[in-house]
Amino acid sequence: MRLTTDYSSIYTNCCTQVYFAVGTTLKPAARQYPALAAGQNYTPPSLNPYDRLTDIDAALKVAANEGGVSAIADWNPGSATLTAVSAWRFWNWDAANDRDYTRLSIQTLQHIPSRQDQYSQEVRLASGGGNQVDYVAGLYWFAQTITAEPITEYGPLAAYWLLGNPPAIPGNLLDGYLTDGNTRFHSDSYAAFGEATWHATDRLGLTAGLRYTDEQKQGRFDSTVSGGLATTKPVLIKSKLSILRPQSYHASVADDSPSGRIQVNYNWNAEVMTYASYARGSKSGGINMAGLPLNPVNQPALTTAVIKPEQNSTAELGIKTRLFNHRLFVNADVYETTVKDFQTNVVDSGPGTLHGYLANIEKVRVRGVELDAAFVVNEHFNGHLSSTWSDGRYVSYKNGPCPLELIGSATTACDLSGKPLSALPKWIESIGGEFTQPLSFVGIQGQGFLQAEISSRSKTYGESSDSKYAIIDGYTVVHASVGFRQQGPWEVFFRASNLLDKNYMQNLTVQAGNSGLILGTPSDPRTYGLTV
Repeated sequence: MRLTTDYSSIYTNCCTQVYFAVGTTLKPAARQYPALAAGQNYTPPSLNPYDRLTDIDAALKVAANEGGVSAIADWNPGSATLTAVSAWRFWNWDAANDRDYTRLSIQTLQHIPSRQDQYSQEVRLASGGGNQVDYVAGLYWFAQTITAEPITEYGPLAAYWLLGNPPAIPGNLLDGYLTDGNTRFHSDSYAAFGEATWHATDRLGLTAGLRYTDEQKQGRFDSTVSGGLATTKPVLIKSKLSILRPQSYHASVADDSPSGRIQVNYNWNAEVMTYASYARGSKSGGINMAGLPLNPVNQPALTTAVIKPEQNSTAELGIKTRLFNHRLFVNADVYETTVKDFQTNVVDSGPGTLHGYLANIEKVRVRGVELDAAFVVNEHFNGHLSSTWSDGRYVSYKNGPCPLELIGSATTACDLSGKPLSALPKWIESIGGEFTQPLSFVGIQGQGFLQAEISSRSKTYGESSDSKYAIIDGYTVVHASVGFRQQGPWEVFFRASNLLDKNYMQNLTVQAGNSGLILGTPSDPRTYGLTV
C-alpha cells in the first residue's frame, strides 16, 4: 500500500489584458468604442499590446489552495494484480478581475470564491502481461461537490458605456448596482470498464474495450440584485435588469451511456508496426452554474440551464517505426473525430453585456495528420521533429454567437456552420536537438550539453465567433539551454525561453458591452532561468 498526501497554496496579482485593436460593429456610431472613449477623454496607456501596459482600476488576484490524500493498494495473488485506488481532493479558489480592462469605472468588482470536494474509488484487476490474452477490468465511483458565491458590481460609468446613457437614463443608474449569488453543484458517477488484447499471432494483436457510465448531477443557482439608483420608473427598472437580473433555478441531469474502442495492430517486422482503431465516447450532460443568458423578453432562458450529453467518434490509422538499428524513430497518424452536441463556452452577444455560459454546438469535426520523428546521428548529437496539420469545422452551428462586425443593438444569433473552429491552428511544427560532450568541470566528471528547439504555429481565430478582428497571427519561437550533467545525482543548466524575444498574442477577448474594443494577453518576453 502506498499513501500520499499533498498541499499547495498560491496568491498572485494576476491577471488582466491589454489593448489589442478596435473593430467596427453594426451599432450606431455613438454606441461604438471610438465615440464612447472620446466622450470620456479616454485613451489607453498604449496602442501597442507588446508594451504590456494596462490601466485597470479594479483589484486583481488569484488566490487558491488545494490538497488531497490518496491510497493505492496492490495485491498480486499470482497471474493478475488487484488494485484499489481511494482518494479525496479539495480546492479553494478565488479570482478577481476588471472585466472592462480599462481605468474607466464601468465594472468595479467581479469574483467567484469557490470550494470543491471530490471523492473517488476504483477497483481493477489486470493481467500480468505477456499472455495470449491480456486484460484489465474494474469499477469506478466519483462524487463531486462545488459551492460558489459569484459577485459582480458596476460603477459610475456603467450606464454610459453599456446602456448609452440617453437623456432618459440617469448617468448613475448602475453606480453600485451589484449581484450576489450562491450556487451548489453535486455530481455522482458510476462506471464499469474492461479491455482485452488478444495476441492472435506473434505479429497480430486485437484490442477491444468497453465502459458503461451512469451519472447524475444536480445544481442550484440563486442570485439577488441590489444597489444602483433607487427608482420606481418601469423603463429604468427594465434597463437595470437588462444588465443584472435576479435568478433562481434548480436543474438536474442524468444519463447513462456506453463507450468503447476497437483496435487492430500488425507488426510487419521488428521495425514497423501499423494500427487502425475506432472509438465512440460520451461526455455526460451538464448544468450552467454561472447564471443564464436572457431570452428576447429579457427573462432568464431556462432552456439553457441543462447542457446535453456530448457524443463523439474517432477513426484513426497509424504507423510506428524504429529504423537503422534504433537510430531513427518515425511515427505517423491520420485521424478524423466527429462530435455531436459539442459542449463549449459561448458568449451571449446581448445589447448590454457579454455573458459566458456553457452550451451545445450541434456538430463539429476535426481531421488531421500527425508526424513525429526522433533520430540519433552519433554519440554526440540527437534530435527530434514533429508536424501536425489539423482542420476543424463547425459542421452545424446555426445559432452561434455573432462576430463583432455583425453585432447590432439587439440580441442576435448567427449561423457559423462551415466556419473553422477557434483556437485550432492549421499547422503546429517543431524541430530541436541536443549536442553533448564529455567534460571535466572543476575536477568533476560529467557531460556538457547544448539544447535548442524551434516551434511554430499558424494563425487562429481568437474567439469562438471567428471575428475578423480577433485573429491571432502565426508565430515562431526559439528556446535554448546549456548545462552540465554530473556522472552522479545532479545537473545544472541555464535556459532561455523565447530567445529571439518574439512578440505574439496568447489569447483575445471582446470587451463587455460589444463596444468594439478587443483586448489580449501578449506573450512572455525573452525569459532567462537557472536550474540546479
